[in-house]
Amino acid sequence: MQKIHLLRHFRVNDKQKGLMDADDFLAWVEQYDEMELEYREVDLPAKIDKVFVSRQQRALKSAAYLALESETSDLLVEVDAQIFISGKIKLPKNLWLFVDRLRWYLNFRSVENRSYTIKRARDFIEKVKDIEDVLIISHGLFMHVLITELKKEGFEGSVDKKIKNATIYTLEKGVK
Repeated sequence: MQKIHLLRHFRVNDKQKGLMDADDFLAWVEQYDEMELEYREVDLPAKIDKVFVSRQQRALKSAAYLALESETSDLLVEVDAQIFISGKIKLPKNLWLFVDRLRWYLNFRSVENRSYTIKRARDFIEKVKDIEDVLIISHGLFMHVLITELKKEGFEGSVDKKIKNATIYTLEKGVK
């Protein structure tokens, strides 16, 4: 029975408020990965054969805090946020993110669209198919895609609709 344990990195201490134009938003996207994290205790699984971590700083810092020996994987990175209009129009950060994620979902993005993210998730599943107990430290949107693809492969388990930071979710294959 294979188990995949998923952990979204610790919560980012993001204090960004107010409206942003395209340049402000891109600057925030660049800074986000370097922001401080809000660390807390995590109940790790008793058995872990291999740990894989996204190459982004918030995931690497999370693995370091938990003192986990891990392998870094580019397949586990978050879908980068992008602007959808340029210029000086000021919008709330959450609107920038919502429209970008909608464009991603509808495959309207040129850099990384949903189809490409699904392929990354499938490639990662193939990479770990022979490892019994895997812990993955990654990011919210990518984890949603990965979980969907794992369930297509017969994995079962309960996952919150909004994936929480610093919470272990376990999916198992071969339960029945």
